[in-house]
Amino acid sequence: MKVLGVHFHSHDTSVVLVDNGSVVYASSNERFSRKKMDSGVPLLALEDCFEYCKVKPKDLDIVSITGSGDMRMFWEFMKDSTLGVRLTGGKRLAMYKKPLNVLYQTIASLGVPSYLYRYFIPATRVRLALNGFEGKYEYVAHHFCHVAAAYHTSGWDKCLVGIVEGDGYDESTSVWHVENGKYERYCVTRLPHSAGRFYELITYILGFDRLKHPGKITGLAAYGDSSVCYGIIKNLLWVEGLELRMDYKRYYEWLSYYDNEKSLPKEIARYSREDLAAAFQFRLEECVVDIIGKVVKITGESKIALAGGVVANVKLNQRIFELDGVRQIHIQQAMGDAGLALGAALYSSYENGEKVNQPQTMYLGPDYADSEIEEILKQEGVNYERPRQLEARVARLLAEGSVVAWFDGRMEYGPRALGSRSILYQTTDKTVNDWLNKRLKRTEFMPFAPVTLEKYATKCYKNFKGAEYPARFMTITFDCTEYMKKTCPAVVHVDNTARPQVIRRKDNPRYYKVVEEYYKITGIPSIINTSFNMHGEPIVCTPSDAVRSFLQGNIDYMAIGSFLVSNEQNSKE
Repeated sequence: MKVLGVHFHSHDTSVVLVDNGSVVYASSNERFSRKKMDSGVPLLALEDCFEYCKVKPKDLDIVSITGSGDMRMFWEFMKDSTLGVRLTGGKRLAMYKKPLNVLYQTIASLGVPSYLYRYFIPATRVRLALNGFEGKYEYVAHHFCHVAAAYHTSGWDKCLVGIVEGDGYDESTSVWHVENGKYERYCVTRLPHSAGRFYELITYILGFDRLKHPGKITGLAAYGDSSVCYGIIKNLLWVEGLELRMDYKRYYEWLSYYDNEKSLPKEIARYSREDLAAAFQFRLEECVVDIIGKVVKITGESKIALAGGVVANVKLNQRIFELDGVRQIHIQQAMGDAGLALGAALYSSYENGEKVNQPQTMYLGPDYADSEIEEILKQEGVNYERPRQLEARVARLLAEGSVVAWFDGRMEYGPRALGSRSILYQTTDKTVNDWLNKRLKRTEFMPFAPVTLEKYATKCYKNFKGAEYPARFMTITFDCTEYMKKTCPAVVHVDNTARPQVIRRKDNPRYYKVVEEYYKITGIPSIINTSFNMHGEPIVCTPSDAVRSFLQGNIDYMAIGSFLVSNEQNSKE
């Protein structure tokens, strides 16, 4: 059975294909459109999915759509309506964008409620892109898509599932107990109360993009003292029983003040941004851990799976794993809205009788043949060669202090670069966080993350047992051992934590070999792995994206496919 999951109703629109219970393709539209957190209909990802998997709409059994109740109403309307087909003569949408755009503008100009065109137009576009599909459509609500994604990627028959996000149109936080596909909800927090909006508030009033940059607050928090302004911040978010509560009146007042004055609200203006970040981070952890801890005690369940945009907060995940009673943790790899399509596809597969298999990889996007790559390299006129032992060559360059971009195999799904679209560097230079981020035009407070050989994980990280699976995908922090702090200062944050990717040979053999060869040279089992992109852009997708980012970032070398490209200005060889 082939099930296509499609998410198109919020940011990070995405497409996932599940075949006989296994995920065979997954990608966000942003990688193709080059628009960070793209909210457009994921037609580019859909087209790539069909092309890469050699699938046509008529081959699909189910299309599982994510969204709100309103979206479902209009999707049901479109299932039976011929309006969209008449508008475009029954052809694919890509050839007929203009009529639909005219319709969109007409509806908007008439003052019709926004949800009419928020769902009607995207639903029309998706339906037309699926021209020839003869299977059935199914609908899975936004928040529940997160629940299903966390459960079905955990590999467990029975566990708790915790969802923490800004909002799923109504729900913002919930905790469930799931056993053999049967869901029991223990608690739910509904809007306007939201841990996600609480954290977005500090992100926004400190001058960052509220959706794109919460991770900067997580890093900044380690430099501050949460106790300095905790007394004020704790009254913004609190717990009543098993529900979160937020002082949304003050929340909107602070937002409004910042919008008008472009400065911190007077109530907190005297505090440093580091102390404010620390207080918000501490309060987020305190409240979410409180609720989840209570459900752990009620159920006695020792396994927990997490998803939702707030679960991108790796320090929060560490605190949840440290809860008394929690023995194993799973974090859905595409925890934000990009994972909604995954949840919809896996849920529909399971509910229609398929045995769902735990994904063992996030390398689920497109890849490119050496012939395609070499053609681009020639077009760009860059200096390249084809070394016989590329991995060993890259390891030696890293040991000598070069920055190397690494582009190989299928692109990663989710927010983390995992060694298919990464930038690599040695972990011994503590100053790298400053100068490399400047090269890449980034403003980061977190150190770069390490990739570490699995054999040495417990030598580098404390409390590792029970979090082995999420550690493969950079979704949780660990306290570092003295060995790690001494040998790899570039990847250890000021709070002595790191967010590793623990790599196994079978996960990515070529990438593993680079780290292994580096270890043979240096005796250090970790290297820096940061995403291959310029600031404000999605992670690179195509060879053309890679060459452009390589040149703009002034990177020393780029290993791409079987080729090694050198930046003549920076080359040390």
